[in-house]
This record gives sequence, structure tokens and C-alpha cells, in this order.
Amino acid sequence: MNGENKLLIRVVKTRKIAVLGPESTGKTWLCGKLADHYFTSYCEEYARIYFQNKKYDYSISDIDKIALCQFGIEKKQLKENKPLIFCDTDFITLKIWSEVVFEKTTDTIENLIKNNIYDLYLLCDIDVPWKEDPLRKNKHNRQYIFNLFVKELERNDLQYKIVSGLQDNRLRNAIKIIDNYLVNNE
Repeated sequence: MNGENKLLIRVVKTRKIAVLGPESTGKTWLCGKLADHYFTSYCEEYARIYFQNKKYDYSISDIDKIALCQFGIEKKQLKENKPLIFCDTDFITLKIWSEVVFEKTTDTIENLIKNNIYDLYLLCDIDVPWKEDPLRKNKHNRQYIFNLFVKELERNDLQYKIVSGLQDNRLRNAIKIIDNYLVNNE
């Protein structure tokens, strides 16, 4: 080496972890806590922003708009080159939402699912109490919707784990899953 200082640069691939599941399963809370734990950030759920100043009356084309804006948020986060990014929703969520409400989905959403695979999907279990919210409509069919998530994740052969437990237990369970994933996928 003749006394030369060589700088070793390790390129780190950003790993995207989607946090998904039926309504009122703690996805946003979990994303925030995971982002804090891993010293990173998370992509917020654009649907909440979209309906913030708008009447909650929508069509399937609105779901496409939400999907494309969600994609834009994720692209912006990826430019930050952090080792981990947590996404407080994904395109499978939008597909299920579309199918539950309109009994169909769009090519836009199908293409986003196919072309934007996350490294790991954390599926939030329905073992937490329901919290009322003006944007939530599916209090009595959470099990049905949870099963749709499982079916879609398996249909697409995606790597997912179910996260259960209340508050801090849910967070600890998610951290254990993520740490295990990171160790085994270095």
C-alpha cells in the first residue's frame, strides 16, 4: 500500500419497508416509532393529505391520483439515501381500498404494485382497538380486509411478516422482525 491512505466507500442500498394493514391498526404510529428507532424518516400516507381540505367523496380516479402522489413522496425520500425508509402505506393498500369500494382497481395501481416492490412488508394485525376517525369506514370488516392483504401479498410472492401486540409490544415485535431481516439480508 506504500503508505497510501485508501478510502473505502461502502454503497448502501436503501431498504424500503412498507407498513400496511386494515384501518385503525396503528400504521402511522408504528412508522413514526420505527423511524425514530432507526434514526430515519418515513413516507407519510398521502391519502390523509389529499382529503385534509376536501370532502371525503371520491371516485376511483382519486385513488389513482393518490397512488401517483404517494409514489412521488417515496421517490423524494429515496433521494435522501438513508439506509431505511418506512412507508406508511403502499400500493397494495390502494388496490384493496379500490376493490372494496369500487369492486375493481386500475392499471395504474397494478403497475405501481408490480414495479415498486418493497424489501419487507409489515402487515399490522387487527388485535388493536378501533379508533374513530372521519376517514375510516371499515370498523366491522377488518378481518375480511386483513385476509385480502394476506391474499395479495402471497399472490405477489412478497416477503411479509405480521406485526401484532399493543403499542410498545407491537413496536418491539416490529423491531425484532426488522433486525432479523437486516441481519439475514446484509
